[in-house]
Order: sequence, then C-alpha cells, then structure tokens
Amino acid sequence: MAILDYDVLVIDQVTSFMRDDFAIRDAHGQQVGHILTRGSALSRMFMGSRQLTVANPDGGTVLMVDDVPNFGRDTFDLLSPDGERFGEVVKEFTLFKKRLSVNIGQESMELQGSFFEREFSIVGRGGEAARVSRSYPGIGAALLGHERYVMSFSPDLPFGLRAGSLGAVIALDLIRQKERNAASSGNS
Repeated sequence: MAILDYDVLVIDQVTSFMRDDFAIRDAHGQQVGHILTRGSALSRMFMGSRQLTVANPDGGTVLMVDDVPNFGRDTFDLLSPDGERFGEVVKEFTLFKKRLSVNIGQESMELQGSFFEREFSIVGRGGEAARVSRSYPGIGAALLGHERYVMSFSPDLPFGLRAGSLGAVIALDLIRQKERNAASSGNS
C-alpha cells in the first residue's frame, strides 16, 4: 500500500535543527513513509526549511511541498513526483484569526478549527476531507521541539485531495516553525 492509501497517518518529527524530517506511520505504528527536507543548507540556515519531499519507504516520491520565497502571504506549491505543480496552500490574512486555504485544481479546501493549537479539520465542498490532531510524541521528543500529527482522512477522499491535505499539514508545520524562529530571534 502507498502512503495515501491509508485512512490514518501518524506523522512524527524526527529531527529539528534546520530540518523538518518526519517519519510517517500507519495507525498500528508501522512506518509507511517519510518526509525529508530538501534545498541547500544556506537557504535553510537563512530562511528555514524550504522544500520537503514525501516519500514511500522505497524512496519513491509521493509529493513535494515547496515554500516559495514571496512577500506578503506565505504560499506553498504542491508538486507531483515529476515536479509539476498540482496545487497550493496559502496563508490568508484576516483581521482576527489566521486562515489557511488549499487549492487543488478546481477544488478549494480550508483548514478550520484551532490549527495553531491542537485540533483542526480540512474542509471542502464535499464536507470534511481530513481531521488532524497535534499530540505530544513523548516528553523527550517534546523537549526537543518535535511534533506529532495524527491525520484521519475521509475514507472516500480522492487521491489529489489526500495529497493536498497532507501538503497542508506540512505547510502548517513550516509556518509554525517560521513563527517560532521569528519569536526566538525577536527575543534575543
């Protein structure tokens, strides 16, 4: 089975200094893939993790998330294994809260709930596409700043929307990391 065939994914951060690498497991703890940081060390040092690749255990690419440099709203390109752009995740500016939207072709989804805290859903025209819970991976991992996301897809969700939903969770983690970096550099 491929990563996006599973209805539940547990995404555990495994490294944190200048990298956002994750192990992807099924509901039973079996590793079914991983997320690897790409891009030059120089760009990661100055701008944080910029490109992430979701891969099957055999190394075959499932999708890529590219944090394209831009001014204004954060925008993340979602790329197929051959590098073709199939969607985007956009951090929208609103007056009182933060909002993320996911655009996959003609489909549009939005992250709803407390996505900078613990629980949120990815919702589109057809209803809930996925539910995500951020949980603590354990005391040691939490002290190192590692994250754990448990992602439950709607069983009938098409492949493209599954890929877009997973890309949105990766983009959200990148946004959270940027905000932590900005806060820590502002406090020094």
